Amino acid sequence: MRLVWHVVLLGGMAVGLLLGLTACLGFSPLRAVLRADVTQGEAPLSVQFDLSGSSGGVTGFLLDFGDGHTYRGEDVNVPIAHIYEDPGTYTATLTVWNATGRQDTDSLDIAVDYPPLVASLRADVTQGFVPLSVSFDLSRSEGAIVAWSLDFGDGTVRSSEEGLSPAATEILQEPVNYVYTEVGTYRAVLTVRDRWDRIASDEVKITVHPSHLRAILNASPQTGYAPLEVTFDLSKSLGEIQDFTLDFGDGESLEGLPAQLTNPVYHTYRDPGTYTATLTVRDVHGGKDSQSVVIDVLYPPLDAVISAQPTSGTAPLEVTFDISQSIGPIVYFILDFGDGDVVNGLDITYAIVHTYTQPGNYTATLTVIDLYGRSDAATVAVQVQ
Repeated sequence: MRLVWHVVLLGGMAVGLLLGLTACLGFSPLRAVLRADVTQGEAPLSVQFDLSGSSGGVTGFLLDFGDGHTYRGEDVNVPIAHIYEDPGTYTATLTVWNATGRQDTDSLDIAVDYPPLVASLRADVTQGFVPLSVSFDLSRSEGAIVAWSLDFGDGTVRSSEEGLSPAATEILQEPVNYVYTEVGTYRAVLTVRDRWDRIASDEVKITVHPSHLRAILNASPQTGYAPLEVTFDLSKSLGEIQDFTLDFGDGESLEGLPAQLTNPVYHTYRDPGTYTATLTVRDVHGGKDSQSVVIDVLYPPLDAVISAQPTSGTAPLEVTFDISQSIGPIVYFILDFGDGDVVNGLDITYAIVHTYTQPGNYTATLTVIDLYGRSDAATVAVQVQ
């Protein structure tokens, strides 16, 4: 019995001595402990891993994030940050080892959700008169948006370029302005796409009404000889008129306010020609309407008229020429007496006296020129015996 007791006693002392020696040498049980500040959230998800609970004389570790990225280190007391860019469920695994080569592992699941994707389309006006100007607001859209397109519903589409930064606040801040030029009801649709090719859409109905704005222009007379004074009547124009422009078509124009529409407008066309006078009225909604009339301004008649008294007699024969019955905007005349003498002037109202000193048959020719450069001629025969 005494021999057995000594053996047991010696065996217990050996085990105790071995355990104590192991502890002194740093060979305490090795344990990997992996914790994280968050284990679920929307992409991109930033996670801070805590390895400090690991024990057992750790001399190195490997942290596999589960998304293809790893981190190797030695100090488990330093937190490690990592960003999960894409949605999915990832298993992060910590492997620790000590100086003897022993290893231990711990794992943690990280759930990364898709962030919300929201397309938001708003319009400052949803109905009005043609032409209708609309400002679209896309800025309330949310998500990792990389591209967008806006279909205005009338066959026109505007879109962003690819490769944009995936942040709606950067992409969609500026308003999109558009003008509807035709009457109708349109469905404007905004479509956004995120970095994972998901799409979302939103729409707004735009109603464009016919404009009640009408420009009505009358002119009297619409044809006549230059200079032609024309009276324009604008008073029958309709709508919520804000202002108007009357272009006479000859380089001159008139701008006015609604109160002036009731007054006749007088304009003189100085030169012959065909002119298109155009009235344009604009309303408070930004719409406009126009109407035109054609004004034909004719050249005034030009006629050279000459008479002589007497038209025959013996030499020397004094003859009085009358050119005052000539008509037209005459600015110059030439009177060739036919005997080599010529007289010219500006005023056709005076009688012109000429003496033929030699017998013969003479033809006196009057040529008149008007202010447009046109000319006309007339003759009278004089017999001198």
